[in-house]
Amino acid sequence: MKANLLRSAINMNIEPISKPLNGWWVFAAFAAFFGVIIFVNTIFITSALRTHSRLVTEDAYKKGLSFNQTLEQAHDQPKMNSVVSFENSVLKWTLLDASGENIEHAIAHANFIRPVKSGHDFSSPLQYAGNALYSLKPDFPVKGAWTVQLSATWNNQTYKTTKEIIIR
Repeated sequence: MKANLLRSAINMNIEPISKPLNGWWVFAAFAAFFGVIIFVNTIFITSALRTHSRLVTEDAYKKGLSFNQTLEQAHDQPKMNSVVSFENSVLKWTLLDASGENIEHAIAHANFIRPVKSGHDFSSPLQYAGNALYSLKPDFPVKGAWTVQLSATWNNQTYKTTKEIIIR
């Protein structure tokens, strides 16, 4: 039985392809493939050029030169137990010193920065709500990712922190 199957497999007539690929079909497939790639890349490049403001950071050179000073200021700020939360469209910032004592009646301020596109940044003071809690209900001009830079000043001391939030 196995021998018969083997003989029939050897004696099978294999028919050649009726129309072999010629130069025009290969050229058309090659041109279509690269045409699609060029078309998609053109769309991506056009979209990127239209949506990018071309200015990422104002005075980037000067800010780069003063980066070590910025790091030094961050290192020299007071040690804090700071908790930042954003729930139900309300920004809450609890300020406690290193020993857990409340920081009351500080001047607290929030800068809201839209990292993906310039022109929507804004700032606002936080209101003291008691028990070391500072809060704010900001009105965001657009939804998406935001960076909140918080700063508080009290008794000739300044503390700064940053929080990333998403507005849906």
